[in-house]
Amino acid sequence: MKNKDQNNKWFTPSESPTPKESIRGSSISHFVEESQTLYLFHLIAGISQVILGLGVITVSILGLIEPHWLSTSMIMLASISAIIGAYLLYITVTRKYDPNALLRNAMRRIMEHKN
Repeated sequence: MKNKDQNNKWFTPSESPTPKESIRGSSISHFVEESQTLYLFHLIAGISQVILGLGVITVSILGLIEPHWLSTSMIMLASISAIIGAYLLYITVTRKYDPNALLRNAMRRIMEHKN
């Protein structure tokens, strides 16, 4: 423990790790920190949303869902889901090649280290 922290009346020492330290211990959070971006996760989410939406549409059109009202509502929901997934893919791909991303990331790092 630092000498500065011992004299601070607001500092309460504890043996348990802080929430930030305990989160960093997991392998998933380590992978996210190392990747430095959520690009891969957004890409996987968009692709799976489009595939699952088109799969539900295909199953409904083939008539494997018996009540027609349920089949129609499933088609509407799945088509909206597929469109949102395609939009997520579009946003993810266009932000990957953003020319201002370097400047934005540098400003974010400066603000994080300043605090």
